[in-house]
Amino acid sequence: MTLPLTGSVPEMYSSDHLLALPRSRGVARPGIEALATAWFPEAGWVSEPSSGPAERPMAGARFRGVVPDDVRRPGVLRLTEGVEVVGPFVVPAPQSLALDLASSVAELWAVRVAHRSRDRLPAEVDDRDGLARVFAAGLPDDVELRVLRWMVAAARKVGGTLFVDGAVPLAPEPAAAVDLTLYSAQALTPDAALGSLQTVVPGARVVEVVERPDRLIDYALDGETAYDGALRVVVRKVDVVPAVLGALDWREYGPFAYRMSWVPADPYELEVEEPSGLHLIARSRMRASVARLASVLQGRAAGVLVDDGGFEVTSAEVDERIAAVSTARFWV
Repeated sequence: MTLPLTGSVPEMYSSDHLLALPRSRGVARPGIEALATAWFPEAGWVSEPSSGPAERPMAGARFRGVVPDDVRRPGVLRLTEGVEVVGPFVVPAPQSLALDLASSVAELWAVRVAHRSRDRLPAEVDDRDGLARVFAAGLPDDVELRVLRWMVAAARKVGGTLFVDGAVPLAPEPAAAVDLTLYSAQALTPDAALGSLQTVVPGARVVEVVERPDRLIDYALDGETAYDGALRVVVRKVDVVPAVLGALDWREYGPFAYRMSWVPADPYELEVEEPSGLHLIARSRMRASVARLASVLQGRAAGVLVDDGGFEVTSAEVDERIAAVSTARFWV
């Protein structure tokens, strides 16, 4: 992880933020455009990458940043005003392996932010991703900070790594993404949703019911466990849905949000980069259990699942979460 990326990108991009993404044949992962539009609906190609292999800079100090004539040109993706993503560039095999990505083959994207200002002291206690640690002297402005949070979420989604200013590595743990939200056109009753939760946590119960002025019902369910914390379901009709749903047919989802979240025994551990071993064991079991509940709810209410990073979750991803801990059981 500490292996420098010198030579992986042309010199002009070496001090930009870099996003390393795994790339494997036969493995379905969202590409850079899908990752971008999930957070930035206005994102689009200024110039698409040419077909063929990603650009590889020539080796050696004499050729640093020089691209052979027969190598395809990288693309330029406008993320938002003043921010461009350039690439992909090939990560050489030794460096790719050292990055400990979800694949031995990787591509690198340079994220260029036109204007940078880093004079705000970190005010948040929550730093599970390490951004406050990296920017201890001063956080970036709103645009750059949002871009960095997107890079963290994208890296976590696909098992990638980002390099702040081209140097400081952050490798978000994919398994830290536990919570899921189902957006459906169907409003299940509290009893119907409770029945779904009880297939995962038998002792679950309704803890809140609020009748809205429009006669719809908002409610919350809790499934407490002895050692792994609780699985909480909060059901609300929402006015705003995640940006990622904007690319879908409106008939595929709806305004009823079923938020499924894990509340650990010590919630503070959700806010730190390196939680305890007991937390990690419980998280592994509860991640699989949240996925099991999501599968049951989606089977009953249809709709689209979105993870806590703001990306769509496919049925294959749900199955992977369940299979990751095939023997997951609650201590009840």
